[in-house]
Amino acid sequence: MTIILYLAALIIALGLFSFLMLFLVFMIDSVVKSHTLPTSRRATKSIMKIVSGHKSAKGFYDLGCAHGTLAVRIKREFPSLSVHAIDNNPIRIFFAKMRSMVYRVDVDFQQKNIFDVSLSDADIVYIYLWYDLLPPLEKKLQKELKPGAIVIANTSNFPTWKPIQKIITYPKTPNMPDFETLFVYQKS
Repeated sequence: MTIILYLAALIIALGLFSFLMLFLVFMIDSVVKSHTLPTSRRATKSIMKIVSGHKSAKGFYDLGCAHGTLAVRIKREFPSLSVHAIDNNPIRIFFAKMRSMVYRVDVDFQQKNIFDVSLSDADIVYIYLWYDLLPPLEKKLQKELKPGAIVIANTSNFPTWKPIQKIITYPKTPNMPDFETLFVYQKS
């Protein structure tokens, strides 16, 4: 009986240690690498409305998906949609894959540079990235997307592409006038 108790205690201790190590890695990645920009619940609700309005959409891409929260929510809400989530950080992709396993959804998480991914089959693309990535990304999207494809950019907008819709999901502040504003574009 004591051996079983020791084994049970050891298994619990190892599980707790593993959990704490994963949490530590998650926190260090979030603090040190920092570029994780989580999509708010308000913005997510608006994105869900946009996606639901495009019933013929088959492919959704989340470029810079971080820990995969939005991609998993999209897949749970729209199970027939093929969801692809891309991030160049292996730690974030690891946690994103864990999230998809917990929620039992099939999201195609890829650890790649977003500029190395073909977007030719994308119907809807979501981005929440830094401003400096937008000029080259605008060129890539204009070149690769099929006509009618939708791009949703959170907070940052493209330099020359004019949005067809602007959705303010967060009250404006003088120092951050476009914070949590969704810029919706359509490829002509």
